Amino acid sequence: MFQLPESWNLSKRINEAKQESFQSWADKTRYLSEQARSDNVVRVLSFPEYTPTGKIDMIKEFDYTHNLVTNDGEIYYAKLGAGEAAATNEDYGGTGSGTGYFDMSTTAYTEAEADTYNEYDVSGTGSITNSIQTFTSGYPKTNDTGDADNTGDATDAVSYAVNYSAASWNDTDVEQGCIHDNSSPVSATKLLSVFSFTSFAKTSSDTLKVFVNHAFENQ
Repeated sequence: MFQLPESWNLSKRINEAKQESFQSWADKTRYLSEQARSDNVVRVLSFPEYTPTGKIDMIKEFDYTHNLVTNDGEIYYAKLGAGEAAATNEDYGGTGSGTGYFDMSTTAYTEAEADTYNEYDVSGTGSITNSIQTFTSGYPKTNDTGDADNTGDATDAVSYAVNYSAASWNDTDVEQGCIHDNSSPVSATKLLSVFSFTSFAKTSSDTLKVFVNHAFENQ
């Protein structure tokens, strides 16, 4: 007796399609939910591109990664929450006397909560010259609705940002970044947070914005 292949079973194929559709939706929903919190570092590289008419457009390239708040960073937040003054060597811009800095590096490494600048600046050669720069004016802040490029902003998140001009620095291999409080960091300089990038290049024609968003979850 002739029998159709099982793959021709219409009811089965409909049920499989329903399951695949649901899983696709669930995965997408779960990813978007997790991305809002986990992929909380936003990198925006803007570079010029010529149109066929000869006009120059600035193209934005986005990338996302996560960051690690260090032990020193957690102490900093705990002190601010208790209304206490942060120590002079661990004040990342949350008080009137504090100044925070972004710092970019060519060398990626595996981050750990106990890290200081000694681990970040691998062999003393990782940090990119001229990349140590203070936060963009107005940062840190919560509910960063003023810049649409910062897709990680939230009412319960603290946003940090840096804007690098085209002329500020350039490098063919940018892989790491951190936030600290020292314009001339040494090995013992404490880190608020540290994060790694998928390697990218910043040329002398590119501008670069980096946002770091720290959200506070239920504990």
